[in-house]
Amino acid sequence: MDEALRAGKVSAIANVILTVFKVVAGIFANSTALIADGIHSLVDVLGSILVWLGIKVAERPADASHPYGHFKAESLAEMAVGLVIILSSLLILHESVLSLVNGSVPNFESYAVAVALFSAIANELLARYKIRVGVKTRSTSLIAEGKHSRVDVLSSMAVVVGFILVYLGYWWADSVVAIAISVVILQIGGSVLKNSIDVLMDRVDEELALKVKSVLEKIDGVKSVDFIGTRGTMKSKIVEVHFTVDIGMDAETIDVIQKEISEEIKERIPEVVNVVCVVNITKPKVLAIPIDLNGHYTGELDSPSFVIVDLESGERKVVENPHHRAEKKKGYLISEFLEKYSVNMVAVKKVGEGARAHLRSRGILVKVVNSGLRNIEDVLRAVS
Repeated sequence: MDEALRAGKVSAIANVILTVFKVVAGIFANSTALIADGIHSLVDVLGSILVWLGIKVAERPADASHPYGHFKAESLAEMAVGLVIILSSLLILHESVLSLVNGSVPNFESYAVAVALFSAIANELLARYKIRVGVKTRSTSLIAEGKHSRVDVLSSMAVVVGFILVYLGYWWADSVVAIAISVVILQIGGSVLKNSIDVLMDRVDEELALKVKSVLEKIDGVKSVDFIGTRGTMKSKIVEVHFTVDIGMDAETIDVIQKEISEEIKERIPEVVNVVCVVNITKPKVLAIPIDLNGHYTGELDSPSFVIVDLESGERKVVENPHHRAEKKKGYLISEFLEKYSVNMVAVKKVGEGARAHLRSRGILVKVVNSGLRNIEDVLRAVS
């Protein structure tokens, strides 16, 4: 980040020097285009200051008031740069149109051409420097400033072309070039502004979302990926993922999955600094209710029969429990039996840890229902 701050300072100093040279030369040469280019450089100074301030605030660590950090400060600076660029383009456009209407003719002065050429070269070097440092430090505002400097190269070269055309007798060329410069600057400002708004409005980074989805799809235990949200700048991303797990999965296993997801995403996507996981549980579709020979709810897993209820269609059927008298592996055998009927929830008043583990391993949720209930309809209401 120190390198990014240094780049912002270098940019500000360089643009102050360029502003003075271009405005003074433009005044003596009576060139609206060169003065406009000088104003553009003055705007760059303000932009560099805004970038520097944005980076300084963005590097502050997260605190109680800003638990996700201060990274959006850089996007605010980027938005301010975009607005300033747009404002400068409108000012240049206004002055250029007035100059054209009034028939203002610039003087062809060699020093003015030299200043414009020097400005073009200096801005190209600045653009390369800022973009390189911006990419290295993942600073969106510095990259935006670099692109802005590249526009300055075009505007300075356009001034040179305008001087040549004036020398050839086309008196209006200086004003027309200035108008063209203002239009280009306006487009760049709009692009910078849009990018900053996308970040501030938490627009989803589609490429990042696809990478995150590919990570989740490879994690054991994730049944489906329901939602992926992203926010942040190029340098710092926060990811929110919603995913579904089987209904019988225990809390410890879910915690392990969440930790694995967070670690995998951060390892594969370095710019992600925080992962927020929201776990959804699959809804039960088939319920098993243990009953006695009279069809009353018992709440015991080793009851002689079960009522199998399709919770979506309401269809019911009674099946005999072939393992209710088993002396060994009763929990294992009954859970295996219920799985054959696609049961994913069983209503009981209590169950041992061994049987619960067997049921959970087959994706069957244990729902504890009041042992005082006897009627099947009451049990259904209790689990709904």
